[in-house]
Amino acid sequence: MGAASAAEPSSEPAAAAASGGSPEAATAVASPGGGAGTHTDEEPPGNRPKKPMLAAAAIVGAVLISVPFLVAGQDDDRKTEKDQTQNAAGTVLDAQRPPAPETYTSESPKPSVKPSKKETVKPSVPPAPKPVVVPPSPSPSTSKPAETKKKAATGPPPGTAAAALAGLAKSDPQGRHICYRAFVSGQGWQSAVCDGTMTGTAGQGKKITALNIAVWNVEGSSANALRHDGGSSSAKWAPSWTAVIGDGKNNYIGSSKPGAPFLTGFAMNVGKGNVCHTAKMQNGGWGQQFCKNGRPEYMFVGTTDNNNWFEAVKLTV
Repeated sequence: MGAASAAEPSSEPAAAAASGGSPEAATAVASPGGGAGTHTDEEPPGNRPKKPMLAAAAIVGAVLISVPFLVAGQDDDRKTEKDQTQNAAGTVLDAQRPPAPETYTSESPKPSVKPSKKETVKPSVPPAPKPVVVPPSPSPSTSKPAETKKKAATGPPPGTAAAALAGLAKSDPQGRHICYRAFVSGQGWQSAVCDGTMTGTAGQGKKITALNIAVWNVEGSSANALRHDGGSSSAKWAPSWTAVIGDGKNNYIGSSKPGAPFLTGFAMNVGKGNVCHTAKMQNGGWGQQFCKNGRPEYMFVGTTDNNNWFEAVKLTV
């Protein structure tokens, strides 16, 4: 009896160890003195985990549960960013953005030896513009200078017989007038005179080589020069008469060039009415007045003697 009771305490720890319990728990149950243990009959010793282990298990479980939500949240954020990026790429501003400029490099042009026919482009000829006609200004201030210039351009040269006649014709448009001037050897052209005034020189023995004549209201004039001929005993006429020069215009006979032969005399006619002259010969006085009617008649002044000449003359019509 006593042996049996002594053997029971030794077998319980073994049973506890065999069932997976800890030796400390078995020792605590079998401790002598009959003290009360920490386990009851409803909670077998060795089956309840410790608090640190439970806490660790709870943390691991929370981590495992939160991972899917974290991943899902990241996917949603990435999807939102992707949608925003795609939407931004499809906006109107992106469509209007100019393409990236290409890179160009400067290089000196090289002339081609034979230009290609295909590269030759004929320039288009633009239609000729229609001329724009601008009407002249009616302002009298602009028209007067233009008229003055026109008269100056078409009028006779100053100092000529026609220029002197213009004043007479303006003051007496219905009158008959004649103006003239002589080219005196060694002196040049004299001033023009009119209607019976002397031209040339008197008592100086100077020779006349050319005459300039202009008439008014006699239907023009025609003339011819009788010139000294050094190789002959008589003077010679010019090859032909001048053409009929109209009223108010200059008519010339002889020559004003240096060395030109002097005039021993001259002939002239007018279209209507008559023409008269009074002449002074070299080493002589003034002769009588001689008159001739209109064409075909003509008036002669001077001499046919090759060694004589007239040195002054007066003309009227």
